[in-house]
Amino acid sequence: MKYKSLIQKTIFALLLGSAMISRAVAQSEDAVKAAFLYNFAKFVEWPASAFADGNAPLVVAFIGGGSLADTFEQNVKGKNANGREFSVKKLSSASGAESAQIVVIADGSQTGAATGAVKGKPVLTVADVDGAATAIHFVKDGAKMGFDLDLDVAKGAGLKVDPKLQKVAKSVKGG
Repeated sequence: MKYKSLIQKTIFALLLGSAMISRAVAQSEDAVKAAFLYNFAKFVEWPASAFADGNAPLVVAFIGGGSLADTFEQNVKGKNANGREFSVKKLSSASGAESAQIVVIADGSQTGAATGAVKGKPVLTVADVDGAATAIHFVKDGAKMGFDLDLDVAKGAGLKVDPKLQKVAKSVKGG
């Protein structure tokens, strides 16, 4: 009886530890993605028409991806990209995505609606889901997080991508 209780406690401790590790990994993955997003904002140039005026914030909209949105919002508090403060929008659907400069698609069911809503508009699309036709797509290779870059999608949105960002992408499509 003692051994059974000890085994149950050990299994519980292992499960609890594994849940804590997976939560820590998810949090650190969100932190890496948030850092990438911050740098995307610094190394992409939007046309002046993308903003209401010279003082307008750079709006980053998250469709799904609540924990990533929260991590990004915490990380950019008090920071700016090219003189523009950040404003974070958390959306449950593609509605409202067209008013952002960066749209992060973390809900795969919204991919088509989101890319359709911003097509032809100066919006940098970033996918955190597979199969999205976006300018940037997060990719995970083992424990490493990176991104693929589609210059044709970025140019179609009227955006200029700094060559420095192109150099650190895992792959670059178009040109």
